[in-house]
Amino acid sequence: MHGLRGFVADDLFEAFAEAEAISNATQCQKYLFSLSLNPPTDAEVSIADFEAAVTQAEQRLGLTGQPRAIVFHEKNGRRHAHAVWSRIDGRVLKAINMPHYKRKLTALSHELFLSHDWEVPRGFENKAKRDPLNYSREEAGQAKRAKGDPKAIKKMFRGCWEASDSKAGFEAALNEHGFVLACSDRRGFVAVDASGKVWSLSRWCGVKPKEMRARLGSERDLPSVDEITDRLQDLPKQTVDSQNTAFEARRAKLVEAQRKERADLLKRQEVQRLEDIKARQASLPKGLRGLLSRATGQYQTKLRQIEIQAQAAERRDRAAQQALINKHLSERQALARDAQKQGLCAAFQRKVQIDPKQALVLKDDGIAHSTARLIESPEFVLEHVSHTKAAFKRVDVLRALAQKIDDPMVLQKAADQAMRSPQLVRLSDDGTTPVFTTKDYQSAERALDQAIGSMVNQRGFAVSSSHIHDAIKAQNAKMKRAFGGKLSEEQQNALRHALGSRQLPSVVGLAGAGKSTLLATAQNAWAKQGVTVHGAALAGKAAEELQNASGIKSRTLASLELSWEDGNEPILKGDVLVIDEAGMIGTRQLARVATKMHEIGAKLVLVGDPDQLQPIEAGTPFRQIVKTHGAARLTEIHRQKADWQKQASRDLADGDMWTALSSYEKRGAVSRGDTRETAIEALVETYAMDVAANGTAKSRLAFAHKRKDVHALNQAIRSALRSNGEVPPETLFTTDTGKRAFATDDRIVFTRNDKDIGVKNGMLGTVMTVQDGEIAVALDGDEDRIVRINPKAFRSFDHGYAVTIHKSQGATVDQSYVLASRSMDRHLAYVAMTRHREDLTIFVNNRDRPTWAMDRTQRRRPTRTRDGPSMG
Repeated sequence: MHGLRGFVADDLFEAFAEAEAISNATQCQKYLFSLSLNPPTDAEVSIADFEAAVTQAEQRLGLTGQPRAIVFHEKNGRRHAHAVWSRIDGRVLKAINMPHYKRKLTALSHELFLSHDWEVPRGFENKAKRDPLNYSREEAGQAKRAKGDPKAIKKMFRGCWEASDSKAGFEAALNEHGFVLACSDRRGFVAVDASGKVWSLSRWCGVKPKEMRARLGSERDLPSVDEITDRLQDLPKQTVDSQNTAFEARRAKLVEAQRKERADLLKRQEVQRLEDIKARQASLPKGLRGLLSRATGQYQTKLRQIEIQAQAAERRDRAAQQALINKHLSERQALARDAQKQGLCAAFQRKVQIDPKQALVLKDDGIAHSTARLIESPEFVLEHVSHTKAAFKRVDVLRALAQKIDDPMVLQKAADQAMRSPQLVRLSDDGTTPVFTTKDYQSAERALDQAIGSMVNQRGFAVSSSHIHDAIKAQNAKMKRAFGGKLSEEQQNALRHALGSRQLPSVVGLAGAGKSTLLATAQNAWAKQGVTVHGAALAGKAAEELQNASGIKSRTLASLELSWEDGNEPILKGDVLVIDEAGMIGTRQLARVATKMHEIGAKLVLVGDPDQLQPIEAGTPFRQIVKTHGAARLTEIHRQKADWQKQASRDLADGDMWTALSSYEKRGAVSRGDTRETAIEALVETYAMDVAANGTAKSRLAFAHKRKDVHALNQAIRSALRSNGEVPPETLFTTDTGKRAFATDDRIVFTRNDKDIGVKNGMLGTVMTVQDGEIAVALDGDEDRIVRINPKAFRSFDHGYAVTIHKSQGATVDQSYVLASRSMDRHLAYVAMTRHREDLTIFVNNRDRPTWAMDRTQRRRPTRTRDGPSMG
């Protein structure tokens, strides 16, 4: 209680009893007038400001001088005040008339908002702009008793009404949210929740009863509230949510501590006030000196000084009280944020579930041979194992055979036979577990060594220095116009290395180090020289990005090899082939390409980072080429904006995972939870909040290693986004990985190259329109480029809110969200944690936590160990 005025009583309850007693002498039924003062949530309002607002209100209402009580109230970290006046004029024992009080208070509210530079609610400016989800005090009280948010509840009821056009549809919509449509004798159409609480639908939907009856018919055909509550008696009682109990205990403890702190402050101030009064009284002259000072006027001067001191002391005490109030508000606001976060998590647990109609269906990527064929000729399994492993053990052969053979005896026999194959070559013979490879793989290694060895020594492919100078000058001018930059010294050195005389130069560029800018400049120089340049990459998306960023016409390596197999010769002697993301290419494929380039007499430029995604096929040839023959290096990070993020990216490139992770953790960018589910919920919440805050102004993408995690993220993010605002209708399509529902504005990713449609594996876009026979998609990076797919003919697409890390190499977005897992080695983590320009958040859970340390990373057995020179 802040203060009482005009009452005999000095207690709030006794004051109200006094007002009631006086009203009994009149015929007035509403003898009290109550007013609430609620400033905006984030406003800092002093006690004096509240008092001034109350004074203005009573002046306009004609209540000046009437008995009054002011109470300050804090709820969910928000401080507001309640003022209550007695309307009974004690002199005449009649109630004071208050004509047009609502208009007067509305005008005063508008003035207070303007005078404090607060944003004026739209409803003050125009009644038509009032939020339809605004709720009354009665509605707020009912929502509080149900432990819900009144605005969210009102939104839910209105959504059910607006989405239905019949009684059956309205009933079904309510049922989805746990309510039953019923009839009430007093309130007509009502909804009953699982706890038996009754909700007036006319009030909560904002629809008149007459309008409801026009759509739903008579409410008398519905079960009564009593019938519904009788049914509920048979249901098991819900247990109390332990999180809510713990939170309530935390809130009560904080309230108790704050009350004690305020009481202690008031007690200390009262003691100090009494001491000050005594001191000021002692300072007044007494006796003859007092008489003399009165005669000379000094006594009056002293009294004025004492009054000034008393006013200063009162201001001091008020300032101390306000400081403590602000401190307590800050603490309670933090508690309210925790409560809101807890509520959001609970909401996500309820709403963010995988739709059983949209389950993940994975193709069998195992051994191509049948069980019968493997039992008859187990050595065929060596081809499968050697395809992905340069070196392997007997356990790898057993694991592969076990995909097709269940019988343990047959499995052991087949493994024994496979290990006796003449194709097998034993690599180690030092008493440890034997390690093997195949003759086929060794043959590919020799072919690659021979081709590379010849090409690194071959010269005659240099671009003239004048063309290089002109290309650098043109690129610098372009960068200066765009953002005031230019090519770094490091980029220029790497450019000269790539454009030099060698038939096989290599460029190693860290993630975000500007490889695309380098290649665009190189393309310009080659064009000035009259050289035809071709681009290639393992993945279709990488080839597309290489072409878009550098201007080099590009295709996939598989497409290039198929062209050679068909007898075509797209690359001629003296041409240049640039292979981007070279670190992802296996030994066999690079051996075939390098051998062909050597035979043609064309230049081969390898660009990539051997520490990013590792080859799916056997071997790490780019790593070995760099070690043995050297490379130009790009180490200056340009993708990230903050210096500490650039350093973290360099730490990731160096394999120092813990230092990089610590940099993000210090800045609150690492979220830790106990389970995979809690990590997903936290990621989805962060993603959805960013969408709400920034919309399409920023690009964002979630990443995970395992396809089941990506599927769970896509489903959860989509579900969360569709739970807010207007929900466009969706259509269910059959895709390569199961049924998927799509609607306008959904994110989509393509999972296969298709030349006719014009999409590449890994391309992302936004759905523009959805029809039964067509989906129109605006591709990322080119808003004017719209592709249209027939989902019955082309089924290689999925939701694109999250992608696997393998699909993300080369991608750049504003915001990244990484779901960490034990299966993520440092190479995968390096790629996932360097896709962002602005912000990255990493979500770790204790049950599937990655072991990110250089000495514990599971790495493939290297086939080379020699270190080579650096060319940069």
